[in-house]
Amino acid sequence: MDEINILEDLGLSEAESKVYLALLETGSTLAGLIIKKTALHRGTTYQILQRLIEKGLVSFVIKSGKRYFEATNPNRFLEMLKEKEEKLKEIMPSLMQKRELSKQNQEVNVYSGYKGIKTVCENILQELKDGGEYLDFGVSGLFKEIMGTYWDQWQRKKKKYNIKAKCIFDEALKQKDPNLLNDNFGEARFHSQEFKSMTDTIIYNDTVVLFIWTGKPPIAIVIENEENAESYRNQFSLMWNNSKK
Repeated sequence: MDEINILEDLGLSEAESKVYLALLETGSTLAGLIIKKTALHRGTTYQILQRLIEKGLVSFVIKSGKRYFEATNPNRFLEMLKEKEEKLKEIMPSLMQKRELSKQNQEVNVYSGYKGIKTVCENILQELKDGGEYLDFGVSGLFKEIMGTYWDQWQRKKKKYNIKAKCIFDEALKQKDPNLLNDNFGEARFHSQEFKSMTDTIIYNDTVVLFIWTGKPPIAIVIENEENAESYRNQFSLMWNNSKK
């Protein structure tokens, strides 16, 4: 790698590198000699000299009313690197924070129909087996009604995997389908009819699943985002504390 390429890596343009190297070779000189050695346009050369002065790489003195330019000690490049390192250190916490936030980018997937919803439910079981927990509100009984015998299988697998659950059911299910409540594996509380919902919402880990059973076909929207899941978890806690046993 030649000197110009290295100076470009250090932040100079090709033309700036040529002017600086020419000044190192000539020593203190008028701009005319630099123009001749670099074959750059006169106006461009003066602009470059000014930029190099601002970077601390060129100095000048005035003799008999004329400016004589001279390259500063090349050690200036080491000083520039240290200055850049200090500036980088200043913004490093902010850069790291942006990186951490980027990991939390929200991912949304939609699953449709019986098979799609079964896939979502199986994923929940796999992620929570060995003692995990999910929270569930808006439980209307439509899961069992639409998924049929799979609902019973899901409950048995929950018990097998020791998956903990807190579910807030529609109070009407006490009379409508008491067997559902008996077969459900997990803690249960009830909300009054005025809070009835056709959307069943499950929260676990950093994921929220919205089951829209009334869709044709029914769909499950899976949202993976830590902050979103925490928001829903807080909402669930408020509802749980205000629900009946």
